[in-house]
Amino acid sequence: MSSLLFLLRRTLKSLIKSIFKKPAVLIGYIVVILFVGAMIVTSFVMPSGFVRQSSPELFRGIMMIVFIFLYYTTLKLGIEKGSSYFRAADVNMVFTAPISPNKVLLYGFIKQIAGTFVLLFIAIFQIPNLKNNFVMQPYGVPMLMLAVVAYAMTYPLVGMVIYSYTSKSKKRKMVVKRAFDGCAIAIALIFLLMLSTTGDLQKAIISVFDSPVAQYFPIFGWTSAIASSAVSGFTLPFIIGASGMVILIVGSSIALYKMNLDYYEDVLEATDFLEQAYKAKKEGRNLTFNQKVKQNVKHKMTGDGARAIFQKMLLELKKTSIFLFFDKLSVTVILSGIAFSYLMPDEVGMSPFLLVLSFSVYMLMLMQVQGGWSNELSKHYIFLVPASSPQKLLYATMTEHIKNLFDGILLFVISGVLFKGSVDIILACIMTYVAFGAVFTYTDVLTRKLFGSVHSKGLQIFIKVIACILVEVPGIIFAVLAGILTHSDLLAILALGGWSLILAITFFMLSANIFKNLESAA
Repeated sequence: MSSLLFLLRRTLKSLIKSIFKKPAVLIGYIVVILFVGAMIVTSFVMPSGFVRQSSPELFRGIMMIVFIFLYYTTLKLGIEKGSSYFRAADVNMVFTAPISPNKVLLYGFIKQIAGTFVLLFIAIFQIPNLKNNFVMQPYGVPMLMLAVVAYAMTYPLVGMVIYSYTSKSKKRKMVVKRAFDGCAIAIALIFLLMLSTTGDLQKAIISVFDSPVAQYFPIFGWTSAIASSAVSGFTLPFIIGASGMVILIVGSSIALYKMNLDYYEDVLEATDFLEQAYKAKKEGRNLTFNQKVKQNVKHKMTGDGARAIFQKMLLELKKTSIFLFFDKLSVTVILSGIAFSYLMPDEVGMSPFLLVLSFSVYMLMLMQVQGGWSNELSKHYIFLVPASSPQKLLYATMTEHIKNLFDGILLFVISGVLFKGSVDIILACIMTYVAFGAVFTYTDVLTRKLFGSVHSKGLQIFIKVIACILVEVPGIIFAVLAGILTHSDLLAILALGGWSLILAITFFMLSANIFKNLESAA
């Protein structure tokens, strides 16, 4: 085990040395640490139930939905690819070393603990919003973090066990896949039936996902019980859930070791898949990676110079879309934005259009943390195109604006029908949504220009998210003041959209020469 600990120590030392050798990167890490520290302090000290005091039942239902979704997606992937704590370097060096499998598994556990910081970072961003809407216990924040850690430690182990079982035959794999899909369809049908019966989204969530059966259900029920203790306290479901998760983690490790003394074979495919995912992420393809690509898409290539870049990216977008520009991102943003407006009660004091706009923009920021435009930087022909750098940047990012415009029209036309909005409100929301998308895109470009492609891609993403939040604060203040002083939702939306448009143009100008030469994009 001493040799594995040596690897961990050397990896950490190398990371620290590389940070101090690059002042810009060091500044980036300092900003991230200060921001995360401020978010943690805010999460602990801010009062609970500041905006409203929703029921604990709704909180438990939401936690159940979140962990059902997380476990379903990760374990379903585990059936096909398996799960892994390891990277390709571990396969080449650690797996071939004369070290017992149980020690290697412990080594993977330690590495996974470090990986949970990313999930904790995402969870920390959600805590202030949860505390604004729910009354939490004094220990509520640590319990939410504990639930995230429990999930991060559990799903790779359970995925390995499932893959070890299903990889023995195609019949087993088919049976388990159908069982997963059958359970998901059954839950969805029960929820839709309850929603049609009650006509109230909150009541339907509470009735289906806060039932006693769901609270005690293994894995996702246990994990959500730990998270639900943030508002409900240390109840019987928490005790059973926490005990069950401990037994599950220990038991899965033992089962994995005893089921197949050489579990290395079971994680090889998952490790290879993980490496491809990291590569796709570095190339800016994190949202389209592993998507089905349509063949024989009809598309006429027109234009020359910088316009040819736009035509090429437009073709790639069509290949990964379900219909025209409609894809999984469209479904997620539209459904989440409209559902959020139904979850928020009337006493919040915001119009449904402001609710839909705010949450859909928030989801867009999380899902569009890295645009596909950066993939063009790895294709050096773009620097040889006879056009100016601003033209290349404009045409390289134009497909993202068109995509956001398409999604915005769908989202707010549907919202206009549901909430009986006027044409000017709908148009203002569409314009603001597109402007926000442009801010996210050009913040990504500016971050790439400042930090380059070196060091941690995660650092660039964190910096971008933090920058997007901070630069939009003045616009949010302007929108709130406009709404209070004029009592007009239209002016509030226009203030928010106008500020975002100014930011997008400013960031475009600051990063316009990124395609001027290779050094500016390195």
